[in-house]
Amino acid sequence: MRRILLSFSWLVLWPVQAAELLLMSMSPAELYQAQHSTYLPVAMVQQVMRYYPAPYKIETVSLNRALAGMRSTGGVCVPGVRKSAARQDEFLYSEPYVIAPDVRLLLKTDSPWVNRLKTMQDKDGRVSLARLLALPNPPVLVTEDGRTYGATIDPILSAHRKSKAVYIRTSKVSRFGETLPMLTKGFVDMALEYSVAITPQELSQLQTFKLLEADPFALAFFACKRDAETAEILQQLNRAILTFRGKPEFQSMLLEPFPAAERADAWQAWLRLTGGR
Repeated sequence: MRRILLSFSWLVLWPVQAAELLLMSMSPAELYQAQHSTYLPVAMVQQVMRYYPAPYKIETVSLNRALAGMRSTGGVCVPGVRKSAARQDEFLYSEPYVIAPDVRLLLKTDSPWVNRLKTMQDKDGRVSLARLLALPNPPVLVTEDGRTYGATIDPILSAHRKSKAVYIRTSKVSRFGETLPMLTKGFVDMALEYSVAITPQELSQLQTFKLLEADPFALAFFACKRDAETAEILQQLNRAILTFRGKPEFQSMLLEPFPAAERADAWQAWLRLTGGR
């Protein structure tokens, strides 16, 4: 009996090997293979992971598969995720490492809806998405399944999920802005997207409208499976994020997607949303 107890004690004291971090990302693996990716969402993750002290893997999946992975597999985290009330109850979140601008309504410049939306703008130049989708004959708006657009916009889209006004794209995307071909080819009337994710050439063919219900800025995080094993991994990931945030290059990389005239406001929003850290 004593020998059995000693053996059991040895097993208890033997350190349990932590699970390896698996990053599930929408972005193609080859973007991560470049030493310095030119696609900023990937470049920010690369910078964080330079300070991560343990092995990790990156797998390219759709957003819905990534969310499913976080529900079923220990050690899984997904970069570039915004918080929502439902997600906070379901997943663990890292320290923030990205700030995103407001999501906007995009239309082709020659769309007949451009003039209609101009008549719907408030004194600050914003259009109400709720009012727009409640029109008797609303435009067709493309969105992406599984993506969150903000605490006020998400319930509006959910309420119209089964209507003809909202087309939900469920196919795999690898970067922001991949709903644009549906817009430019005339399959839909409008798209919801961050204007900073669109190339200048693409923007020249589009009209953008601010939304009354959009958050002016939003933080993005690594979201991870909610379990004790992944919580230990998240501690290491948080240390890596905070190390990167303390580096001189962090501010310039954070603000790079924003037009020069908007960078001061974006930085002040970052300081306000992170408590000045």
